Amino acid sequence: MRSTVFILVVSGALIGLLIAANRAAPPSGTALRLRDLNRYVRITEQPYEMHDSTILYCKQTDEVALNPHEPARPEKAFCHVYVNDKAKEPMLSGKGNYPEGAIVIKSKLATVDSQQPLLFTVMEKMAEGYDSDRGNWKYTVIDGTSYRQVASGRIDSCIDCHSLYKQTDYITREYLKP
Repeated sequence: MRSTVFILVVSGALIGLLIAANRAAPPSGTALRLRDLNRYVRITEQPYEMHDSTILYCKQTDEVALNPHEPARPEKAFCHVYVNDKAKEPMLSGKGNYPEGAIVIKSKLATVDSQQPLLFTVMEKMAEGYDSDRGNWKYTVIDGTSYRQVASGRIDSCIDCHSLYKQTDYITREYLKP
C-alpha cells in the first residue's frame, strides 16, 4: 500500500514538473507581461503597415511554425511597437547601442483596427557573447491568442531581416517615420 502511494506521489510530481517545463517561458530572466502592454512604452501612435519585405522575412520555417501573415493575411500586416525603459532612449533617439536587458516588442495585427494581436515578436538584448556577430539579440515569437511561446533564441528568419539594420544595432525605426 505504501509503495503504491509513493509511486502515485512521485508520478504526480513528475507530471507536474513536465507540465511546468512545457509552459511558455518569457525571455531570459525578464518579467515579460504581454497581457499588460501598458507597462511598456508604445512608440507607434497608429498601427504601422508593415512592408512587403518584412512579410517575406516572416515566413514559415522549422524554427517558427506559426506564420503571422498566412493564410488569413497574405497581403498586409500591421504592428504596434513597444519598448521597456532600457530600450526607450536608444529607440527614440536612434543613437547608440541598446543596453543588456533592453526589450522591443512588436504586436502584430491582422488589420489596422484589430484589438487582439495575432502574434508578438520580442527582441531582448542579451549579455555580450550570446550572439556577438549579430548584436547579442535573442528573438522570441509568442502566439497572440494563447500567449504561448512558439520559438525563442537565434531564429534565422528574424536574424535575416534584422541583419539589414546592423548600423542601428539591428533595430529598424521605420515605424517612427511621420
